[in-house]
Amino acid sequence: MKRVVSMAGKHNLAPSRGFTIIEIIVVIALVGIISAMVMSRFLRSDSYNTIIARDQVVSMARAAQQKALGRDDIELTITPSGNRLDIDISDSSGSVQSASVDARNVTFSGDVDELDSCAVTAGTDTVTGAAPFVLRFDSLGDLQEGGVTGAAGFPASISSGARLCINNTAVMSVCWSAAGYAYTGDCVE
Repeated sequence: MKRVVSMAGKHNLAPSRGFTIIEIIVVIALVGIISAMVMSRFLRSDSYNTIIARDQVVSMARAAQQKALGRDDIELTITPSGNRLDIDISDSSGSVQSASVDARNVTFSGDVDELDSCAVTAGTDTVTGAAPFVLRFDSLGDLQEGGVTGAAGFPASISSGARLCINNTAVMSVCWSAAGYAYTGDCVE
């Protein structure tokens, strides 16, 4: 007679040791697809245009200030032109350095000696292709005069600084101190 031993309640399956490589690849692919769809909802290309335009203005403004040291003929001109923003640094002999960036869906307005936040006091002078924003530096790199061409009193002497409102949003502003230093965000008087 044979005895049958029952293993009640126990399974004869091997214990699981983890995921297979195929399972891991499928999960990574799904996470990548979902991430791409979510990020495209949050980051539109025109929000990039605003950030890139702002950062390019700051970069060129700082370059203009450096080029002005020891000279008194440096001028920074910011000109929206259709879907582009043209930024030019020039001296008495002509253009020294220039840049052009995509500025679709971006609006600009500028003021000198009016440094309230764009959220509080929107820029009074709209910057356009026919009316660019101009800043002139002295030989110490300080702001001398400027404003929006065609505006009343252009060029105005600058005593406290200047600002360029981008889409009338405070965090997107470009501000200049009277010493000619360019920075982003709310302007400080």
